[in-house]
Amino acid sequence: MPIRPAHNARGFTLLEVLIALAVLAIGMIAVIGTAGTSTRTAAELKEETFAHWVAMNELASLRLSANWPSLGTLKGHADMAGEQWNWRAKIKDTSDPDLLRVDIDVSSAAAPDEVLSSLTGFIGQSHQLPPPGSSGPQSGPSAGSTPVIP
Repeated sequence: MPIRPAHNARGFTLLEVLIALAVLAIGMIAVIGTAGTSTRTAAELKEETFAHWVAMNELASLRLSANWPSLGTLKGHADMAGEQWNWRAKIKDTSDPDLLRVDIDVSSAAAPDEVLSSLTGFIGQSHQLPPPGSSGPQSGPSAGSTPVIP
């Protein structure tokens, strides 16, 4: 005589398995969609960061230039992180004759019409101070010391 189990063993029905698979598939679609959005956002932030660095570099170059820039628009190209970038700097005067306003827009060379970063900065005209110990005008408690220009 064959031995029979004391109770009837019962598994999942086909319908229960299909419903479980459908719920799992919907959850996986949501996870994959979120991962895709995160990847796109990270790539956009990377591009915007590099574009901002290009703008900061160009502003620093203008500030460090030996010549006072003329009013108008300057355009150029830059390499950053193995990519080509286009920049455009609009130089405008301000109410202070020794201060210029610079608005820099940066775009990728692949999409030159899409501005990825905009930066506004100011360039001050430096005035040469006489060297210490010269007969030029000196004032204040630190006369004779080297001035520190921020």
